[in-house]
Amino acid sequence: MNVYVPVACDFYDRLEEIVLRKRKVSLEWIGENETQPVKTPKIRILDLVSANREEFAVLEGGEKIRLDKILKIES
Repeated sequence: MNVYVPVACDFYDRLEEIVLRKRKVSLEWIGENETQPVKTPKIRILDLVSANREEFAVLEGGEKIRLDKILKIES
């Protein structure tokens, strides 16, 4: 993985609101191969966590997505 780039406070606040309200959203992010975006159907973000100076969204099912890889959030 490349170096983590902290996300903007407004973006993080939006993610926190989604978690607190337990809303389902569609996400688009840069996958591990970093060539094509990955899209999810509507899914809940269960938590936001930090590890090794990186921040992640924890999705239903346990998958973690690094926050700086998220391209789009749709309600």
